[in-house]
Amino acid sequence: MVIKLFSRAMFLVVSATLMISAMISACGGGDEISSTSAVTTQNSTTTVAPQTTNSFAENPADNPTATAKIIPETATPLPQWKYVNSGWVSPVPEDQVGPLEEDFRAFVITSQEELDEFQARSRIRISRGTTTSLGKIDFPNSILVAGYLMWRPVQGDPLSVVGFNFEPGKGGAAGLAEVRLELEDSPQGRERPYLLAPMAMVALNRTIFSHGEQVDFVFQLNGETVATVTAAITATGE
Repeated sequence: MVIKLFSRAMFLVVSATLMISAMISACGGGDEISSTSAVTTQNSTTTVAPQTTNSFAENPADNPTATAKIIPETATPLPQWKYVNSGWVSPVPEDQVGPLEEDFRAFVITSQEELDEFQARSRIRISRGTTTSLGKIDFPNSILVAGYLMWRPVQGDPLSVVGFNFEPGKGGAAGLAEVRLELEDSPQGRERPYLLAPMAMVALNRTIFSHGEQVDFVFQLNGETVATVTAAITATGE
């Protein structure tokens, strides 16, 4: 009799346990499925995210985080003229004017022979550049323009080239080259008690001129035309 009662009690306990488990499953199972669904949705979003980024990459204007395309800068063109020398010269007596007169002399130098002649007739007394540089002019590719002004008290380095412009000739007309110089009224430096001619010299790239082209070199000093030299510029300097 005791065994029958115990078996019956155990049956009731097991049955109750199964019912409770079924109820718990019925109430809590939805939460587990919802949690699994949320994880699946999250994983799906993570997978799609790279595609969204690629879409922005295809439209950089719509994506503020897109890397900007780098546009290379245009190279700055080289200057058409280059400083060679400046200072003070003493022209030979036959090229001089009186001490109370003023005269500007202009030169277009296209070969080493012409440079040697310039140096022989215009002896450099004070040089701001180097005399060595005058011996290394690449005349096949360059020409020189120079000028000096008689007379000024020796002080500082007052004469300089400040600009250059060239327009090729049209219809058989000569080309026009403007050489702009500037003379300082109050140059820096100690004044010396004698007169010389301040001088400036620059090199021009020969390739800007057409072979054999006649060119009028107009020298302007402080905005006023003071001299014009006409020269035929060849490609090789011959």
